[in-house]
Amino acid sequence: MNAAKKKVQGNENYSPRSKPPIMKMMEEASRRTEKEICVEQVNVNCSIVDRAETLIVGFGLPINYESRGYNFSTDDFSSRSLTDSIYARKVISEGDIDFLAEIIGIDLADKEIVSARYDIAGDGNYKVVVGIEVDSLEHLPEYLPENTITLTVPAGRFAKMLINEHKKEGRTGYEERMHADVYFVEEFRHETKYVYDQNSYPLNTYDLSGEMLTKYEPVKIPANESERFDSLRYKIVSLPEMKIACSMTPPDSEEFVITKYFEVEHQVFATEAAKYYIHDYYGFPSNSDMEGKVNRCFGTRVSSFDGMPDSVHQILLPGGIYLHITQLEFNGDNPSIPYDVAFNHLEELFLSRHPGYERDWSRHVIARFRQANCASVFVPLILKP
Repeated sequence: MNAAKKKVQGNENYSPRSKPPIMKMMEEASRRTEKEICVEQVNVNCSIVDRAETLIVGFGLPINYESRGYNFSTDDFSSRSLTDSIYARKVISEGDIDFLAEIIGIDLADKEIVSARYDIAGDGNYKVVVGIEVDSLEHLPEYLPENTITLTVPAGRFAKMLINEHKKEGRTGYEERMHADVYFVEEFRHETKYVYDQNSYPLNTYDLSGEMLTKYEPVKIPANESERFDSLRYKIVSLPEMKIACSMTPPDSEEFVITKYFEVEHQVFATEAAKYYIHDYYGFPSNSDMEGKVNRCFGTRVSSFDGMPDSVHQILLPGGIYLHITQLEFNGDNPSIPYDVAFNHLEELFLSRHPGYERDWSRHVIARFRQANCASVFVPLILKP
């Protein structure tokens, strides 16, 4: 029998018209036990699990920093970031997953759809596969759909986060996918000793309607300080002077600058000057009138300031040499980890190995948010005389 086909469980001589609920529960518990073991319950929505090797057959897609969609129309899809979750909704709703399951002989009734990121390079550049978990990659039909690939996710330890975006009764989970992402890169780091494990791949699971059910982030306990930051990447780059339409909050203000900008960003996106940068967000400080204190700024890059509304500030960010610190994508959009390196570990992790450069304190560190799930920072550098 083809190993990819559904296994027959239970007594083959017993075949009632409908399987008793207790048998369904036992079989589901058995499948979960085989697939993963709970190591630690961090909170009601997050646990640490050891997962068995995951074999995926699905549709592959490269995603890069330009896979955002430009603001050429008011169509909803064209103005949204292309991510693994949006791609999953597409192939599920279009029937591609059903088509694939039929070809390889799998019944989706008791399966979850799964996606994984791989070939992760950082800064919004990775590949994704959305498909079906199978028991074996051998003996698959030769006539698979176009763009079908296979991927093996190695066995390992994962942070498992439950998602319940539609607030369904009887289920627990983060009400927004982004809440789970932010938790993983913030509170999770303080509540546990785990960090992202770059030797495996992030996973998401979905139901047959395309609703996300769980997020799995590969984790490990670092052996030393250097390993704690080994998912970061460093590249010296030259940035041009950039025009930013943004909101600003003064020093000691309790107002959240990101929320403030989100309330007016539609006015910026309505202009011609923003059409190429709709999903590029920048956060940075600016000098204030109070000595030793800075304003907080957050906004969007634009091609020009023509037609900018009065509701936003217009700031020119200085160009020059910067160290771009980016992290391998683990679904998070918070720059706290590269910020930690920029202000607390820059000498040991970069400058000591590149003696021709030093930090330029006349310019500020810039954070960039791309695709709403990838954050990085730019640290100003100068060449040593």
